[in-house]
Amino acid sequence: MNEFQQEETIDFFFYFQVIVKHWRLVAFMLFLGVIGAVLVNALMQPRYKATVLMMIDKENSGRIEQISFGSWSSDEDYYRTQYKLLESQTLLEKVYKDLNLAEVPEFSKGWKSLKDSLSIDPITRSRLVEVTVKSYDKHLATKTANYLAKSFAAQNIKNRLSMAGEVIAALESTEQSPEQQELLNSLPQVVNSDFIKGLKNQELAISSDLSRLLGKYTEQHPEVISLKKQLTSIQKIIDRETKRLLQSIKIDLSGQFSANNIRIIDAAIVPEKPYRPRKFLNIVIGLAVGLVLGIILSLLAEFLSQTVKSAKEVEEVLKLPLLGFVPHEKQRKGFEDYRIMLKEGNVLTAENVRNIRTMLSFSLNAGKIKNLLITSSLQGEGKSFFSSSLSTAFAQAGKKVLLVDGDLRRGRLHRIFKLSNEKGLSSLWTEGQVLEGAKKNIQKTEVKNLFVLTSGPRPANSSELLSTPILRDFIESLKDSYDLILIDCPASLPVADTFLWGQIIDKAVFAVRQGKTPVKSAKFALERMKQTNIKVIGCVINDCHQSGTPYGEYGYYKSYYNEK
Repeated sequence: MNEFQQEETIDFFFYFQVIVKHWRLVAFMLFLGVIGAVLVNALMQPRYKATVLMMIDKENSGRIEQISFGSWSSDEDYYRTQYKLLESQTLLEKVYKDLNLAEVPEFSKGWKSLKDSLSIDPITRSRLVEVTVKSYDKHLATKTANYLAKSFAAQNIKNRLSMAGEVIAALESTEQSPEQQELLNSLPQVVNSDFIKGLKNQELAISSDLSRLLGKYTEQHPEVISLKKQLTSIQKIIDRETKRLLQSIKIDLSGQFSANNIRIIDAAIVPEKPYRPRKFLNIVIGLAVGLVLGIILSLLAEFLSQTVKSAKEVEEVLKLPLLGFVPHEKQRKGFEDYRIMLKEGNVLTAENVRNIRTMLSFSLNAGKIKNLLITSSLQGEGKSFFSSSLSTAFAQAGKKVLLVDGDLRRGRLHRIFKLSNEKGLSSLWTEGQVLEGAKKNIQKTEVKNLFVLTSGPRPANSSELLSTPILRDFIESLKDSYDLILIDCPASLPVADTFLWGQIIDKAVFAVRQGKTPVKSAKFALERMKQTNIKVIGCVINDCHQSGTPYGEYGYYKSYYNEK
């Protein structure tokens, strides 16, 4: 970046001032935000949630080799599968049907509405998972959550031991079907038993001998009868041994049924209060939304406002040369306006007022200006502050200056300089008052070369008094006594006092306040001055922030001028 290039910064204080300026709008939006939150809290139907805490262990292999309970590549795969099974269509449809949820309005759209109200929340670094069901009915939420957990645990056993269940069903059947008997006889424990294998070999040998004898003898032959008895005995032993093995298998399988890897740790209990609406949170959100909207609308209102905000508007809209700007200066209470010019060290505001003095000095030195009006369009634009500061600056430069409070209605200079206001400009029209006597009402100030004529007691008809020739004569009599006479005039609108002063002194400095002075009011006031032959030699921007300076941002110089 070029060393002469100014670095762009954000004037946060300016934005703060904008917000303060539109504080009523911000407060109104905050109020609306709170009202909206209260309405939401009042109108929102309370919703409850019931939570079941479950523990899911990894599956262990059963003791029956041919029954596989599944193998998983990782714990993550296994648990993700279990979480998906918790919200599977098969399980949810069963719960939906068993609990008759179709009759409940919030679940009337089908099992998917139950899924929408279900949340599965695994607890990090544990085998625990929270199964939560939400409902407008707290009892229904509790019932559904508990039933869902129990159904999932039961379904888990069924899924893991589906084949074992078929074996147990066949064992418990009083009359096995051919299919069930075939299943039992094909079990590895039966097929692989060495004892049964020996008995079956004996059975096979006896059957072979019996067949050979039946080819020679009849059924009543003693050897045939003996072999038949041996065959019957062997078959009974095989049957008895098979039943013993099957009973052992049944016991093993029954034990696996009870060893469920999914357990309910904490059943859901009826919630005491709803989780929604969250009243306090809604209030906080309402305040936050109101504040943000208030700030946005304030900035938008400032952006769209038809006020004087920059030097560019002074020169292009008001058609006035810019004499300078007076930066915003936060004054402590009771601090006289002009004293900022007397502070030791580098003060930015004082330096800018001196710059304006320099601009005006060219005309003063040329003899073009001896008397000068200081005015504005409306009240509250910093006109008196500027008048007292400018007069002090000229006095500091060695000029003998008279500052006249030309506002007979609302004079302020006596309060600024802490002077008596028992007599002043209005005393000029007091009965028996003469010009020389009126001059005695001019008071000295603590500033060398600066004198002040206060407004005096408030008259009942200030406009009529300002229209009399005596005021012109009085000002003319003072020309030789002072190097410069500054008149702190009232605002140009709505009273006509400034235009009456303009019949005596036809040169004026026009003061505006950044972001406060309406463009229409300023243009109207300037037009009326033009009509009354008052020449406005320039404009001063009061209470100016960094973003409104005519010379760009002055952050570097601001830090310099605020040095102690």
